[in-house]
Amino acid sequence: MIEHVHTSRGHRGERGASAVEFAIILPVIMVIALGIIEFGNFFTARFIIINAAREGASLASRDIQSAQQLITLMQQAAAPLDLQAKGRIYIKRIRAGQTRRSPNPTVDTSSSAQAGSLNVPSSVRGSSLGLTSAVYNRLVFDSSPGQMTADIGDVTVVEVFYKYIPITPLSSLIPGLLTRDEGGRIMSSRAVF
Repeated sequence: MIEHVHTSRGHRGERGASAVEFAIILPVIMVIALGIIEFGNFFTARFIIINAAREGASLASRDIQSAQQLITLMQQAAAPLDLQAKGRIYIKRIRAGQTRRSPNPTVDTSSSAQAGSLNVPSSVRGSSLGLTSAVYNRLVFDSSPGQMTADIGDVTVVEVFYKYIPITPLSSLIPGLLTRDEGGRIMSSRAVF
């Protein structure tokens, strides 16, 4: 009978190679795992922001609640994001021009509201009120014979801003990843109804 004698040197060499392979592969696996977690969280926040703006504008355009009540409802619906502390919501009602003397649309401040502590400006400003020319022109009073009104009476613009702050150390491993706005990334969504 032949007896096989295993030397401990052979097993040590295999274990050493395995340890080196593991040491090389582990950082790559960790970066991939952190990336999946971080980007999954980022896209979930983005999805919530988009839906909040769209549903908020839909409800605001139907005058179901006041703008301030609607903002409170939107903040509660997007509770995982804490839009009060890390976000800002604007609801702006833009009324069509009413006469030849005031043909341009204006922001109705009595039907508008804003809330949240994030310091970002609304895009509803300037001569076009942040609207596309197609929408803006339909709000301008038309004094041509037979018309004497604007095409639409008003539109509601809802803007939702949120500062996403990374939850994993991935952004410190890859500088600038999701952190271009003072330690986070400001995401926004806008809906016009």
